[in-house]
Amino acid sequence: MKNKKLWLGILFSLMLIFAKTGIAYAQSTGGTFTLSDIPARFNGKFALLFGYNQRVDLIGAQSYNMDRDIGSLPRITNGSVSIPMWILIDDGLTEDLMRYNGNHTVEIEIVFFNSATLDWTEDEIAYVYFESITFSNGSAAVSFHDNDDFDAE
Repeated sequence: MKNKKLWLGILFSLMLIFAKTGIAYAQSTGGTFTLSDIPARFNGKFALLFGYNQRVDLIGAQSYNMDRDIGSLPRITNGSVSIPMWILIDDGLTEDLMRYNGNHTVEIEIVFFNSATLDWTEDEIAYVYFESITFSNGSAAVSFHDNDDFDAE
């Protein structure tokens, strides 16, 4: 009987390891937000995205360090930018980012900067706002011309 319990314990432990490995792998991949038809004067600039509704908070950046509040931003090229999407996970004690692969409709604000490194000391050069963008499997694509608000320096 002890051997049977030992083997069941080992089997259960292995199942947990495989389950956690599978979850970690699934969460390491995520979607992108693609903005096209951006005016040519923004080519070579960089984009940061904020998305939100009552259920989720999203950040779009190449990478983002929550502890240091800095990030790396994707470059706008040929009137388009593809931004990796991240979801903010807040467990009440800590906040962390995980690649986003969900299905939500959110408000989107995209802020343009001159620098690829986001450190919050640089002023934005423009922003564009979309009232309602629907993500599917973590991804969405829209034209700049469909914006609900736009402002530039």
